[in-house]
Amino acid sequence: MVRRVFFSFHYGRDVWRVNQVRNSWVAKENREAAGFIDAAEWEEVKREGEDAIREWIDDQMHGTSVTAVLIGNETADRDWVRYEIKKSIERGNGIVGIKVHSLKDKEGSTDFSGSNPLKKFVVEQDGDVKTLSSIFPTYHWDRDSGRENIGDWVEEAAQASNQLSGVQRRSVRRRESISEGLNFDAGAAVVLLIIIAILIDQYTDIDLLENFDLSQFQQSESPSFDDF
Repeated sequence: MVRRVFFSFHYGRDVWRVNQVRNSWVAKENREAAGFIDAAEWEEVKREGEDAIREWIDDQMHGTSVTAVLIGNETADRDWVRYEIKKSIERGNGIVGIKVHSLKDKEGSTDFSGSNPLKKFVVEQDGDVKTLSSIFPTYHWDRDSGRENIGDWVEEAAQASNQLSGVQRRSVRRRESISEGLNFDAGAAVVLLIIIAILIDQYTDIDLLENFDLSQFQQSESPSFDDF
């Protein structure tokens, strides 16, 4: 059986790195890749507007069973990547996260690690909230020997997706708070850290809270054309 995988990534920053992963994936039989487009074609799609971008993504996902989210420095902040993650869960795709920042770009440079976008989504059923990162593993392409293991990662993602109910798939959404989707112990730890930070701010000369950047937790309502 042919396994068709949709690749979700930040085009502008990581396409050179992503192509190395794609080429490794399709090098063996019964494997296909979707989600790729050259720069000129992508610019044409963007000029047609947001609906055209969504239509292109949806068409590319047709026939896929797994979405590989290739994580670079800024991937978690790209609105179209977020759309692709949500759409993948809704349509029943498994997801595998793969960190690619350590691969070289066309200038021969590596990049800094970025945050995991799968940590920013949750599914829910009967009050039980889980992050996508707790359901679908994320691997490091170099450290975890991606060339040898990507086939196994993809199959694991497909099997994990089969464990999700229809209710969970339909419930997928962005996390509303830092502690949402964490187990009790982790959530309690977050609350404790916040309390400690408040006490430090109240009873010492350290302006700790002034150094907190909460902008990363703000939700983006709609993607812009350049966020792919």
